[in-house]
Amino acid sequence: MELSINDVILLQTGLEIFLVFLLAALLWRTWKRPPSGPGESVPEDLKAAIERFVAESESISVAFSRNLEAKRALSAELVQKLDARLELYREVLSRTEAAVEESLDRLEKIEREGRMAPPSASAAADQKANPAAPEVRALVLKLRKEGLKVEDIAVRSRLHRGEVELILEVERGFDV
Repeated sequence: MELSINDVILLQTGLEIFLVFLLAALLWRTWKRPPSGPGESVPEDLKAAIERFVAESESISVAFSRNLEAKRALSAELVQKLDARLELYREVLSRTEAAVEESLDRLEKIEREGRMAPPSASAAADQKANPAAPEVRALVLKLRKEGLKVEDIAVRSRLHRGEVELILEVERGFDV
């Protein structure tokens, strides 16, 4: 289970509060003890133990801070990558919407002019390829690798230019 940034902050804060209370309890016990002789203060071994304790607390705090900063940097990097992908997908979506709109406009124009006769089922299959078919997608990618332009690929694959562009954009989106 991976800890979130808030969990790490709470853990560090709790540890620091515990350490402060422990230090306060040690100091309280030392001051409450009556001196056994004139001029006696906190024993040297207790001072050394407190100093080690404080030094270890500081090193743990520094390690937690570094870890937290690394997680923040990683989170920021991931957010940037996700934003870039989201922007790319929005761009592809807007191009697709524009291509659909353009296709609908063309269809309306053709219908208004009366040039569109209902084709037979076999003629429709011969005239237009299915852009969702895997073999059509593979053909488009193969022709692109051969260096053909989008217009030439559209003619050879019997697709609209927008459909060819969409297939190529989606393929580029998977390569990111």
